[in-house]
Amino acid sequence: MKETKMENIRKEMYKATNPISSATARNWERLGTDKQGRLTKRANKRNSKKRIIPYEYILEKENISVLEKITDIIISKSYDYTESIYTLCIGMLKAKGIINNINVQKVISEYSKNNIIEELSDITLPDNEYDFLGVVYQSLLSEGNKNSMGSYYTPIKVVSHMTDGLNFSQGQTFLDPCCGSGSFLLSLKCSDPELIYGIDNDPIAVMIAKVNLLCKYPDNDFIPYIYCTDFLKDDIFSNKKFDYIYTNPPWGAVNNNTSAEISSDESFSIFFVHSFYKLKTDGLIRFLLPQSVLNVRVHKDIRKFILDKCCLKSVTFYSESFTGVLTSCIDILAGNSAAQENIEVIKDNEKYTVKISAFRKTENLIFNMLTEKDIEIIEKVKQKSPYNLSESIWALGIVTGNNKEKLLSEKLSDTEPIFTGKEISEYVLMPAKNYIHYDRNTFQQVAKDEIYRADEKLVYKFISHKLVFAYDNSKSLFLNSANILIPVIKGMSVKTVMAFLNSNLYSFLYKKLFGEIKILKGNLTALPFPKITEEKNQQIEQYVDLIMQTNDKFIIEKLQTIIYNIFDLNADEINYITSQTENISDNE
Repeated sequence: MKETKMENIRKEMYKATNPISSATARNWERLGTDKQGRLTKRANKRNSKKRIIPYEYILEKENISVLEKITDIIISKSYDYTESIYTLCIGMLKAKGIINNINVQKVISEYSKNNIIEELSDITLPDNEYDFLGVVYQSLLSEGNKNSMGSYYTPIKVVSHMTDGLNFSQGQTFLDPCCGSGSFLLSLKCSDPELIYGIDNDPIAVMIAKVNLLCKYPDNDFIPYIYCTDFLKDDIFSNKKFDYIYTNPPWGAVNNNTSAEISSDESFSIFFVHSFYKLKTDGLIRFLLPQSVLNVRVHKDIRKFILDKCCLKSVTFYSESFTGVLTSCIDILAGNSAAQENIEVIKDNEKYTVKISAFRKTENLIFNMLTEKDIEIIEKVKQKSPYNLSESIWALGIVTGNNKEKLLSEKLSDTEPIFTGKEISEYVLMPAKNYIHYDRNTFQQVAKDEIYRADEKLVYKFISHKLVFAYDNSKSLFLNSANILIPVIKGMSVKTVMAFLNSNLYSFLYKKLFGEIKILKGNLTALPFPKITEEKNQQIEQYVDLIMQTNDKFIIEKLQTIIYNIFDLNADEINYITSQTENISDNE
């Protein structure tokens, strides 16, 4: 069937921006919603004017006052950012005593068209900071700028860990293809700055990186090999390859995907592929990435590339966070050499090895960082589990399109309660805090009536560190922070399925197999369920009824034990599962 012009527009809008689904676009069209206006209001941060100071990038607290003084002057006087940073760069080079060096003058001449801002030229910059100019620049950028540019700089501890131990004794070369103001370049224990290369498409960041490198090597009269260009488009190193390529690439979709191996248009995946092809034989590549790259389905393409082309060496998990970024981070270290059987995992100050062959056993090539104990338990569960939730009924909660207008804090005669994820606790619903007039035609997205009005259904938190399912037989409505499941498992009632899903064992399985705080349908359908007798089903149901009435912790523990026993898990395995789940919060 030939596509309509409107459908083509929807698809192009989705491809270009990707902040909404095509179904949402259709609903906005049906409701006469201004798409552009909606997009500017969505919580995707791209239009945020809020400024974020990257405190994790500052070494000495007393320098915060200098930072705030500088940014206040620039913002209040509306000084040009390039000229402001240029002025500070000149001051930094003077303070270092290298302003008159021949090659320093050549670098300055590239930016000589900028004016000196006298008010900033008299400020003494701290000399005990790692990258003070980078902090100033980051503090000037709005959250929207950072999000659209992917320019959240990397915490110093993370950079230092990633580059620690690199060897330059044989003239090895280093490239950061997304160098920003040069944090990775500055961290290197390399005596020769002419072995260091950087690329970035932000001219101000490149200027800072050059000055930073000049100041790090005051006794070397050189011009830094740092270039302002697009690494994905401009192959300035067509005949050169590198020993080390380390970076924190931009995260997010790009419109100029030039990689045949990457179908997702994800920028960090495309940067990884381009960088890998710039490695020498036996060279190393190390990228800081969102943790979701390990397991989310859309990133299967980069996982396949790594498994097929690279020698995967290690994965490191980081507890450090970026100011303004909630995503958990990992780094992947790989080599341009023959593949090995195991990789090293560094997590929570512990190191262990994982067999790479286990990654290929999953449909989406998920990088499960499982210990031998994890694998032992998971295999034990799978051996007794012929069923899953793939035949079940699923639905999203209502997307109103305007919660502020449509959700009421008090009940009126023509309204009914509507629950959110916050009111979902294990087994039971907390009292609803909102009310709504249920008119399907006014909602942006809504499921079938028969799902909301089902005699029995389970509802679960969409954002949670553990599985949290509640039972509903009141035919109630739910907002989109709560998803709906009507389970179909042979030999199990709805309440029995809920008991398994709320158990420590199943939170353990979800954490180990998928490692996400989003509770996704695709992941839930892959959870294994056992074959049980009718007597066992009735026993579990009775325990669930008691829990729903009393919330008795002793009964909850008894039910946990029943579920463990179904899979013949021993005391050592149960203690291990408990240790892995006891501190998991169900907070959104």
